[in-house]
Amino acid sequence: MPSTRRSCSADFRKGMIEKRLRRVRSIILILSGKGGVGKSVISAALAEILAQAGLKVGLLDADVYGPSSALIFGVHDFPKEKANGLVPPSRSGVKLMSVDLFASGRPVPITGLATVQVLTEVLALTDWGELDYLLVDMPPSTGDIMMFLTSLEKRKTSALVVSMPDRLSTGVASRVLTLLRSERFRVIGILGNMVRKAPSLSEGASSLETLASASRAPLLGVLPFDEGAAAAVERGDIDGLVRTRFSAQLRRSVKRHIDQS
Repeated sequence: MPSTRRSCSADFRKGMIEKRLRRVRSIILILSGKGGVGKSVISAALAEILAQAGLKVGLLDADVYGPSSALIFGVHDFPKEKANGLVPPSRSGVKLMSVDLFASGRPVPITGLATVQVLTEVLALTDWGELDYLLVDMPPSTGDIMMFLTSLEKRKTSALVVSMPDRLSTGVASRVLTLLRSERFRVIGILGNMVRKAPSLSEGASSLETLASASRAPLLGVLPFDEGAAAAVERGDIDGLVRTRFSAQLRRSVKRHIDQS
């Protein structure tokens, strides 16, 4: 039987998270169920695109084991401790919170439900202020973290599912979409990524269209493999990333759907 102290602590943190998220208009979970599909790059680029449109944007890197958002943004600052909590560092108009800002590149040796406890602490302590959008770069898998984050503020939270066009990626994405549908979770749509031909050509589009049809979720767009985007990520150059054709296509693909979220 859990102790009274632990129950009070859990209740306190849950209340703090609800209070923090009350000031966020919309939360978007960006997920795939599989690593290596470019989800973190899409999360970072989309956050910057929204910020450049004059919106108040936060980005939470929920991947405890392999966080990369801070590297993509070139952010290394420790969050500032204020009376109301931890204020995340800001770069190019995006407030960024990541476990890597505390770990400084060191591995985080935790397992199982401990990852949920880490994110619970981060969410309870982070003072985002007023936000139009909080984007969450989700970790691979459909495990504990996904179950935890999809249970928060469901009325204002939606999902953007990323998949490469290969059979392995679409297969995993299909299971993610099935799980989201079973939980009656709002899905904005599917983004195809790292397709090596133009979206108008057949390569990649057919398998992603099949995924969209089977899951009853719209295919928002197909993003090209872009060496310029890869180079910008390698430099930690978020401004350079949003000037690439990858980001231009991302902007066209999600603008109308994000505006409606």
